[in-house]
Amino acid sequence: MEELLETKIPLALAGAAHKKWVENAPGMAWSKLLWADEAAGAWSQLYRWKKGYVAPPHVHLGDAHLFVLSGQIQVRDGVYGPGDYGYEPKGAVHGATTTLEDCVYFFVCNGPIRMDANETAGTPAYEVTCANVIASDARAQE
Repeated sequence: MEELLETKIPLALAGAAHKKWVENAPGMAWSKLLWADEAAGAWSQLYRWKKGYVAPPHVHLGDAHLFVLSGQIQVRDGVYGPGDYGYEPKGAVHGATTTLEDCVYFFVCNGPIRMDANETAGTPAYEVTCANVIASDARAQE
């Protein structure tokens, strides 16, 4: 997968080729911030998820777009693979997103994402905001 990321996907266009990945879930999920407008609360990222990673149920508080570059993810009853585009309108609610194959996808988010609590895992509800994404990226680049 690293070869694909470094040689076939033009990350340098966004200045991300040499940026460090931010680890979001130990050993399973990473992201690279490509652009952010903190005043607008919007950002774009690359996500890299390992097969078997499951993103928790959540609500999009702003519209979001994704474009799959490699691998497959399942969102609701649909499966997205290379070249597939998805749109989540503001207010979209969905269950867990499951990674069926190691994947990389481009994501544009125009507002916070509210992650649901997971009582079994003891995880409270929380929001992913543009400011959170910027701060995580800055820590990873130090």
